[in-house]
Amino acid sequence: MADLKAIVEELYGHSMVGDFESAEAFLTDDFQIKEPSTLPFAGLYSGKSALRELFPIVMSALGVNNMERGEVMVGKNSVSNKVTMTFADPDTAPVEMMEVFIFRGNKVCEIRPYYFDTNVVLAARDAFKASQN
Repeated sequence: MADLKAIVEELYGHSMVGDFESAEAFLTDDFQIKEPSTLPFAGLYSGKSALRELFPIVMSALGVNNMERGEVMVGKNSVSNKVTMTFADPDTAPVEMMEVFIFRGNKVCEIRPYYFDTNVVLAARDAFKASQN
């Protein structure tokens, strides 16, 4: 059986440095991420290039300075990981979320993001926009 946690670790490692070609090796052809309709980067991102497409959109919409990974829980066909997005402006509250990686075999077929408070995401967006003016 595949080490699902190790796969997620590698997937994060490649994504965080922009090595999406390597990251895509861990994804199924029909991979998808669905972002909530209330967020500035709402929508369904699908296919192996979904992370390549979504990652810079989220980073630039919010002005993310760092993504800190926390607790990890491993299930039979899934891995859940707590993520905290932080910002250059210390007055901007961190965005906390859980990402659930759903597996088909030893490849990720879906990432389900669950934001603890989408209002914090919107406030981060607004603060970043204001800092750009």
